[in-house]
Amino acid sequence: MTLSEHDLRDHFSETWLARGRELVWRERVLDMECSEDKRYMSARVQGSRTQPYPVTIRVNHSPKGWYPVGHCGCPVGYNCKHVAAVLIAALGEGGQSVEGVPPGLDNWLQRLGMAAQAASPEGQFSPEVQDRLLYVIEPLVDGRLVVRLMKARLLQKGGYGSAKPWSGFKSLYNPNPPQFVSPVDWDAVELLRTLERGMDIDPSFYLSGHRGALALRQLLSTGRAFWQSAETSPLRYQGVRPATVVWVDATDGDQRLTLQPQPPAQVLALAPPWWLDTATYECGELESGLVDAVAETIASAPSVPVQAMEAVAQRLAQIPAALPAPARLQTRHIDSVIPTPVLRLTSQQMDGPPLVHYGWQRPGQTVHVDLARLEFDYQGTRVNIHTAGDSVNRRVGEELLAMQRHQATERAALQRLEALDFFPAKRLDLPGASKLGDAFTLEDEDSWADFAMQHLPELVEAGWRIESTPEFRWDIAEAEDEWDADLEETSGTDWFGLELGITVAGERISLLPILAGLVRDLSDEAHAALLRGEAPVTGHYLAALPSGKKIALPAERVRGLLSVLVELFDGDALDGAGRLEMNAVHAARLADIDSAARLRWLSGDKLLELGRKLREFSGVMPVAPPVGLHAELRPYQQDGLNWLQFLREYQLGGVLGDDMGLGKTLQALAHVLAEKEAGRADRPSLVVAPTSLMFNWRREANRFTPGLRVLVLHGPDRAAHFDNINDYDLVLTTYALLPRDSAALAECQFHLLILDEAHFIKNPKAQATQVVHKLVARHRLALTGTPMENHLGELWSLFHFLVPGLLGSEAQFKRVFRNPIEKYHDTLCRDALARRVAPFLLRRTKAEVAQDLPAKTDIPRTCELSGAQRDLYETIRATMQDKVRNAIAEQGFKKSQIVILDALLKLRQVCCDPRLLAIPAARKVKESAKLELLMALLPEMLAEGRRILLFSQFTSMLTLIEQELDEREIDFVKLTGQTRDRETPVNRFQAGEVPLFLISLKAGGTGLNLTTADTVIHYDPWWNPAVEDQATGRAHRIGQLNPVFVYKLYTEGTVEEKILALQERKRSMVAGVLGDGEHAATTLTAEDLRVMFEPLG
Repeated sequence: MTLSEHDLRDHFSETWLARGRELVWRERVLDMECSEDKRYMSARVQGSRTQPYPVTIRVNHSPKGWYPVGHCGCPVGYNCKHVAAVLIAALGEGGQSVEGVPPGLDNWLQRLGMAAQAASPEGQFSPEVQDRLLYVIEPLVDGRLVVRLMKARLLQKGGYGSAKPWSGFKSLYNPNPPQFVSPVDWDAVELLRTLERGMDIDPSFYLSGHRGALALRQLLSTGRAFWQSAETSPLRYQGVRPATVVWVDATDGDQRLTLQPQPPAQVLALAPPWWLDTATYECGELESGLVDAVAETIASAPSVPVQAMEAVAQRLAQIPAALPAPARLQTRHIDSVIPTPVLRLTSQQMDGPPLVHYGWQRPGQTVHVDLARLEFDYQGTRVNIHTAGDSVNRRVGEELLAMQRHQATERAALQRLEALDFFPAKRLDLPGASKLGDAFTLEDEDSWADFAMQHLPELVEAGWRIESTPEFRWDIAEAEDEWDADLEETSGTDWFGLELGITVAGERISLLPILAGLVRDLSDEAHAALLRGEAPVTGHYLAALPSGKKIALPAERVRGLLSVLVELFDGDALDGAGRLEMNAVHAARLADIDSAARLRWLSGDKLLELGRKLREFSGVMPVAPPVGLHAELRPYQQDGLNWLQFLREYQLGGVLGDDMGLGKTLQALAHVLAEKEAGRADRPSLVVAPTSLMFNWRREANRFTPGLRVLVLHGPDRAAHFDNINDYDLVLTTYALLPRDSAALAECQFHLLILDEAHFIKNPKAQATQVVHKLVARHRLALTGTPMENHLGELWSLFHFLVPGLLGSEAQFKRVFRNPIEKYHDTLCRDALARRVAPFLLRRTKAEVAQDLPAKTDIPRTCELSGAQRDLYETIRATMQDKVRNAIAEQGFKKSQIVILDALLKLRQVCCDPRLLAIPAARKVKESAKLELLMALLPEMLAEGRRILLFSQFTSMLTLIEQELDEREIDFVKLTGQTRDRETPVNRFQAGEVPLFLISLKAGGTGLNLTTADTVIHYDPWWNPAVEDQATGRAHRIGQLNPVFVYKLYTEGTVEEKILALQERKRSMVAGVLGDGEHAATTLTAEDLRVMFEPLG
């Protein structure tokens, strides 16, 4: 025979050849016989089982060369690793040499390499093999050990990724077994297969006896054996420890015979038993002087109850082993103990219901499960409600107290839990629910919140003891009744800062961050209700403390927090000295104050002079444009520069609130350049803008003000420029980076602080808002075409930054202006507010500068629901109308806002496309009248050469439109809140590469300049007309050379048509505060609701 190792590589995988060499090295090839020409051979090969496998081989020849035909008694049966071992052994006895190395020497070198690999398990893997087999050992309730096979990916930073169960045993015997199963793993797996299989669906094996101990040693040799979790350190062998046999006592009188290692460690029931240090993950054998089987049995010994102690002692005395006897106790019976109910509370994570997809099942998402266990304390001894027996035992010295259980008390406690809707947790529809044993739980998180806030205190009052683990999610803290508010003067200014605080468990905690977190966690509907003052006045809000615990805040106090402070110009708004706290900015309103005595705290003539100038103010003086400005300002832009210079002269902040597209950026750059040329800008000016506008600011500065030295603080290397900020005239950063760079920016002092798209700070509790308030600048400016979008609270937040104190505190503003205007349509308050902000707000609409803008035409396009879509709309409308009517009847109109808004959302979704509605009935509806209308309009528009912006507030609707466009092979780009690279789709559209731009209303409503567009389509109407107008402004801007057509699609007679009417009412509120308007602010009323739910005609 001329078969060589090269031939073997053609017929056996590298893994099987490696296993074959290892079998030869371990001398597992027995009784081998070969014919003289080595064409026929037989042998027995010792595998993982007791009996060796018989192997017979015939070597055949073909035109392609020699090839082996081997049969084996193992499960694989043909050309397996055992056949490879016999062939390798045969080659070692005189076969052809490999690469000039004699066969005997080659065999020795291979065995040497395998021995070295076994000493370094990771060295057995090639670099491209990143998966690993992990062995997770867990203790069971009955004391047995189970090992689970898991598969995980090796991470570059060390450790492993998420471990998943591995059951690929059959793949081990394929011609090409998994490469991540090394020879050491082969030995481990084959040893495990000789053990008893676990009961789980996933592969697991019980470790017990001598084989279990042998298997554990083999698992440790892989370096990938773990205790309970693969996220811990791997187990390490640390040798033998001595152990003694002792009796361990329990407080209830039970005793247990066990092994006690020195030093102490956990005992694993194997033969011999092993010790395990769960802190260091070190382990090894125990030497007790006992026979291994006896020591293993003792390691898994059960507790011995008191009543069986004597009999057990007698039986132990008959066993031929030197075992100690248990202690003997005297029993005393007591029947007058009334137990204390103890409720033990905890939370844990479990796998959710399995997900089944096309017949394949995989684990569900992890869910939190909150649990309660009911026990009873009999003078220090606990007994679970489900524990059998009529008495409870307690050991006191050498005496055993046997207390009669008080069944009436236990039964009453259980009935009370059941009355609170607790049920056995093992009834949960979760894979591991059966393991929850005696635990109880509640239906949902709302039930747990209600229990924790309302019923738990009642149980404590009734004498129950409550114990909770650190993991329990509903451990509700309580604040002391007294909440404090501090006003502290900010160093170097006339502004006084407000701080709110509460005391929890003796520790004072700042309340404002807690409330900010509460607002973030609330739903949009609840947030809106809170801002409207329509939040519930009873019950509690749950908020998160810095520690992660929850705190229950009375709804009445949280809701009224914004109104407990008295209005700034009310005589009750006095400090402890009876003085009215004011800010220098109120100098503009000195003439409106009845008593000048309230200004006695303001010292110096500067404030009085400022007040005089403001009272006598007759107009803004014109200024010359800066010499270095590379642009010709339009008349209204020159007026804007004049106004900005006026604000700087009197050290005031303000809002340049021009409509989008009128050149706010150019006016601001001219202002910065004018300050530099006048020599006043001895510090840099800082611009904060959305990320999407960074490149726009940089481009416009380079174009119009090339004399300014511009620094863009953006990107991963921006920290390298922190020390050089003062070397520049203009510094650009983003709202997203403010929290990260706040420390570096706080160390700088700026000349101008300009917020572009300043509605980003409309939430006063937002992190970006908090940071900009801490930045130091001589003058503050804001650029936004929408100083207010939804409610007056946004206007307060903006001016609280620009002109602190102008509108008072938030609570004062709400009480004096917001509530009267929004809730009661008070035109006097509206006019007073307009007068107050007028000196600090310059706002020009497109209509006022129409000569500089192209024509814009609004074109409404309607469609009618029909067929199944119409039926679905009517069904949803009728169902939701009943639901809303019932909610209002039960809770009142104000408390039903969430139900109302949810109902309206469902109706709007049906109008857009039934597939947006996540109910079975909607999935059956295939028609979408509006989508059909859109797809009828688009081809004609594109054929005419139109360039289109298509807006929708539903990103899922854009996805459905995408599918239609793909079917028609229409090119487009898309921008949503998930788009990270905003610049590329914008540039592609502006460059004319694609004619259609799909944009979500929220993501693309601000910060884009898309003047190549001449058509705007609003697929669905939005409540706030300002948001739609802002989106339309992406195309209708200065620089637009073509007429702009704005199409608004809506379904006739539906809730969408009612929204368009509501938009006009909302538009009047914005106009009334920010400019001239004939109508007061409006909110959704009962009459509005009736109209919204009118049936289709």
